[in-house]
Parts: sequence; structure tokens; C-alpha cells
Amino acid sequence: MNTEVTVARRHPRVRKALIVVLVLLIVVIIALAAISAMTQPYDRTQTTYKNFDVSQNDDLDAVADRLEEDGFIRSSSRFELLAKISAAKNFRPGTYYLSPSMDSLRIIRTLQRGLTTAKGFQIPAGYTVDQIAAALDRDGLADRDAFLEAASSPALADIEILEDPTGELSGTDLVEGFFLPGEYTLSSGADESMMVIMMIDAFTNFYNEEYLARTDELGITPREVLIIASMIEKETSVDKERAQISAVLHNRYNLELDSRDDLPKVPLCSPSKESIIAALYPEEDEYTHYVLSSKLDGTHVFTSDDAEYERLLAEYNAAVEAKESAKAADKADTGEDGGDN
Repeated sequence: MNTEVTVARRHPRVRKALIVVLVLLIVVIIALAAISAMTQPYDRTQTTYKNFDVSQNDDLDAVADRLEEDGFIRSSSRFELLAKISAAKNFRPGTYYLSPSMDSLRIIRTLQRGLTTAKGFQIPAGYTVDQIAAALDRDGLADRDAFLEAASSPALADIEILEDPTGELSGTDLVEGFFLPGEYTLSSGADESMMVIMMIDAFTNFYNEEYLARTDELGITPREVLIIASMIEKETSVDKERAQISAVLHNRYNLELDSRDDLPKVPLCSPSKESIIAALYPEEDEYTHYVLSSKLDGTHVFTSDDAEYERLLAEYNAAVEAKESAKAADKADTGEDGGDN
């Protein structure tokens, strides 16, 4: 006979304790599942960033309502509950770059600290030089025009990591992608030129000897690594897919064969460290295509077959069309109900 069962039968207190533990475990699992559901993005496939304004007098209720109205979150009530659970009390006034592909917890953290932090300022992944300049200007940390002028300085061409053998890049194109996302400490009296140098130095320190050696092994330049990384950053917010998408890009552009005519000339944005590493270390597979899944959950399906790619693309488009039709029908029903009232 099983010893545990025997003990439980002979000792009611032990049995009750086991039941309590089991109930608590179930409650915890349900609570975690509920929180996970509340944090899900409104739509992972909508990666376009739009402005969202928070004024001085906006409370949590007002911010949540507008986030729902503007299509950034699914439910204002769930957002408010999540904000309270995560102890988010105040949102910083300002204009923010938000996307429906951002999960609710990330939106909460962004609105809490924005670009400014107690230690200095934060550069989010996916920002362009122009967006960084606008955000720094918004928070009173730099003058936008002065920052862009500093980022366009011809003197920056002397920095080794920014080397442009073609001599074709000018203005902010030379530094696009090289402002490493992350948190920076702003020293007193720092001007726009010092801020630009600080961000480039941060990238140089991150892009260590191992990464430089890997770049040489791939037969490409650090800028081309950043171009690939920025494409990865724009294509997915799912961490486990970054290396797979990297493999597709490496295969598609035949980088090893020096056939790169279709590759963008400059990075699309400042990619995250995760995307940079994925660009350096793609998955070892033969995939040449990826398409958003018809599940509409923001994940991708990968293939190396052209016919299968066309089929998967048709399935995705059909799913999007069905979703839009259902949304339109829901709005129509809501309008009819509202009219009856």
C-alpha cells in the first residue's frame, strides 16, 4: 500500500493540509494565467508606432480609456487592474511612441518612466535617430535640432566602428543604428555632442572582440550586422524567433556570396542587443521565407518552399480579412444596440 495514502487516511490534518496546498496551487496557477492574459498585446502584427499623449492632469482611468479608444489595448478595465497590481501610480506627462504590438506591462512601464529616468535617460529599442532626438527634446534633455546636428557631424566619420568604405553615407545615416538602446547616466553640463558620443561609445563597448571576429567570419561589416538586426527588430517581438528570422535574411540576401543589392543601405532603427546577437548567430537552417501565422498571435511560420509560402500567405490574409469582418460586425451590432437605448 502507498505510504503517503496511508498517512493521509490515518491523519486527517495531513489530508486537509494537502488539500489546502492543492487549492492554493490551483489559485496561483489561475492568477498567473489571468495576469498573463491581461498583459497580452492588442495585436502583435501591428508594429507601427503612433504618438500617445499624457497630460499633467490625466489619472489612470483617463489614460486607460484613451489607450483602448486609440487601439493600443483591448480592455481599459484590465489595464487598470494590471497597473494597480504592478503598483503603477503615476504616468509621466508627455508624448510617447506606442504600438498595439507592445504588451500592456511594457506600455505601463513606458508611461511610468518614458525616456527619462532618475539616473538619466532611456533609449528604447526600435527608435530611429530622429525619434531619439524628438524624445530627448520632449523631456527637456536636449534640443532636437542641436542633437541632429551633432549626430550629423562629419567628425564622426573618424570613429573606426562607423567606417563607411563607400563614402556614400552622410548626415545621420552614418550613425543610424549605432545608438545602443539602454539606460544612460547624464553627466551635468553634457551637451548634445557629448550625448551622441556617449551612445556610440556604449555600442563600441558592447560590440566586443568576439562579435567583431564573428562579423569577419560572416564576411560582412558591423553596419551590415546592424541592418540585419534592425530588420529583425522590425519583424518580430517574439524573442525565440529572432535567430530564425536572421537565418532567413542571411539565406535570402546571400551575404556570404556578396550579393547584397536588395539590402537597405542603413539600419532601419537602433536594434536591441538581442536582435544584434541574432543577426550575428542565425539559426542553422535552409529557410528562405517567413510569414505571419494565421493564428494572428504575432508568431511566424517558416518555410523554404515557394508554393508553401504562397499558401501560408493566403491563409494569413484570409484570417486578417475574417478578423476585420468580425470587428466590423461587432461595431455594427454595438451601434444598433446603442440606437435601441
